[in-house]
Amino acid sequence: MLALLAAIPIVLIGVLMIGFMWPANKAMPVGWLVAAIISIIWWDMPFQWIAGASIGGVVDAIGILLIVFGALLILQLLKSSGGVESISYSMANVSTDRRVQALLIAFLMGAFFEGAAGFGTPAAVAAPLLVGLGFPPLIAASVALIANSVPVSFGAVGVPIWGGFDALSGVVELPIVSMGVEVDSFRVFLESIGGFAAILNGAMALFIPLAIVAVMTKISEGSIMKGLKVWPLAIYTGLLFGIPMVLIANFVGPEVPSLLGSLIALPIFVFTTRKGFLVPKDNWDFPPHEEWPDEWEDEVKAEANIPKESDLTVTPFKAWLPYIIIATLLVVTRLEIFGLVGFLQGITISWENILGTTITEGVSPLYNPGVIPFILVALFIPFMHGMKKGEATKCWKETFKTIQPAAIALFFALAMVKIMMNSNAAAEFTMLEEMAFASANLIGGGWHFAAPFVGTLGAFISGSNTVSNIMFGAFQFETAAAAGVEIIPTLGLQTAGAAGGNMICVHNVVAAITTVGLIGKEGLVMRKTIVVNIMYGLFIALLTTFLVSTFFAGIF
Repeated sequence: MLALLAAIPIVLIGVLMIGFMWPANKAMPVGWLVAAIISIIWWDMPFQWIAGASIGGVVDAIGILLIVFGALLILQLLKSSGGVESISYSMANVSTDRRVQALLIAFLMGAFFEGAAGFGTPAAVAAPLLVGLGFPPLIAASVALIANSVPVSFGAVGVPIWGGFDALSGVVELPIVSMGVEVDSFRVFLESIGGFAAILNGAMALFIPLAIVAVMTKISEGSIMKGLKVWPLAIYTGLLFGIPMVLIANFVGPEVPSLLGSLIALPIFVFTTRKGFLVPKDNWDFPPHEEWPDEWEDEVKAEANIPKESDLTVTPFKAWLPYIIIATLLVVTRLEIFGLVGFLQGITISWENILGTTITEGVSPLYNPGVIPFILVALFIPFMHGMKKGEATKCWKETFKTIQPAAIALFFALAMVKIMMNSNAAAEFTMLEEMAFASANLIGGGWHFAAPFVGTLGAFISGSNTVSNIMFGAFQFETAAAAGVEIIPTLGLQTAGAAGGNMICVHNVVAAITTVGLIGKEGLVMRKTIVVNIMYGLFIALLTTFLVSTFFAGIF
């Protein structure tokens, strides 16, 4: 009974967002209010604790929003200066084979924008760029969404990991043993989750590029065979990105695996492709435009619209330079060898024992990627790119305007989760613990096969890997503990499952189809991606079961 009551706020959010198409900034406040009412009536939670938990959630959200703001500000400045157009130009002239173009732009370039900005940006950027190269809008949107999966756990410089799981700081009792090593700090705990998630997503990097070209040729000519013919190039593409991502996540941290992994993979792919390495001899293209079915396009008609070099306002090198600097600064400020970690983490603004409760939250502004390097680099872009007076100010204002709905959604999402985590102020178990006990009793040791789809559900509902981790991270932790399954791998499955869920989440689908003019065809696009999404969840569940029983037995 209590477990069902505890689940009402999350179920209600799902109904409002999926059934009634409410945006997150409207649905999350309702979820918070319902959680507060339930916690008062059935958990006897004092108002003081509800207010304290809600304030703690807002403080947590500020840290995440700094990153989102900084990442979107960089992108806005590059759009205004012509940097994005220049980056697109540098990618558009590599090959005329549509399969190669999809691997480069949808997967690798999409991974770059995911690592740099996240929050639906990759599909919204890659899909219209593909249409500009002559892709049918339906195919462009479908492959861009499928591609926006593998890098998502480390999107927006790792927000889903160290922002999405930050609420666990009030749940995890350190030290614990992870991967055979004693973990005595919360930062290392988050790095362990990121490391395992990278292994799962890295394995999927071998599958997703192949799925991209297979789905593309299936839609185009009813067969996956022309797509499968480029399997050596597809697997090579996945390895170029996947190997650096896994290594960086496990040896550097969760901030730069997708950003730095794509910056490593892109130039290698471009160079080797231009040399003809693994490039198919038969140049594949879509049927002539007049033969396209009506469902392939709507408001936006596909026609090649590649910018000329003479039209560029910023050179490709200058366009890429801000992100190269960002990646460099992130590595320098995250590796202990450079001696900056302790100093940057030591400057903290915190609120201890909020409103007389035991809840304490804070922000380390200089260690937050939104400040260093994003906002720091943003201050120099107008000079680097020769922007006109007033253009940069306009970009700042536009970014503040853009972030407002996300801010409201994050404030209330984290406030709701904090209430559910601290609802045992006058009760034996929290709302999340009651849900976890019921789930553990129902599924037990088979939770590895449920965990990724819980993550997917969170992403599908909220449109965000980060928010999925916020909503279900503590629940997954408690369920794994109650069911006796490994905690780190379970949380890795949560965020990896949410990454796979990105390809079907309402927010991303709407963003992608809107940019290519397929208004109202969300269901059509989702039918093209949902099978890949289900395979994603099943594969990482099987892989986790194999890993924990073979290599990591006894890990918790």
